[in-house]
Amino acid sequence: MLCQVCGRETPEDRLERHHLIPKCKKGKETIDVCIDCGNQLHQLFTIKQMEYTYNTLEEILANDKVKTWIKWISKKKDFGSVCMKIKKRT
Repeated sequence: MLCQVCGRETPEDRLERHHLIPKCKKGKETIDVCIDCGNQLHQLFTIKQMEYTYNTLEEILANDKVKTWIKWISKKKDFGSVCMKIKKRT
């Protein structure tokens, strides 16, 4: 299956459901993302940002940081092994 964020062909066991509106905010709609993209989305956006701004695939893909991420991650073949040392949001 394809990751709906980076577009890489992803083994089923490395694919996860990402809630467009966080589950803790009663979100139901999901997209299929690879583990790396799922982790990155949670690093980039707060729960509030996901709930109010980045709650559609189109909004996620339009974000400049996500575009940069996609350009970088699309060259990687290993799934779930990308080390992301990003400073914690404050």
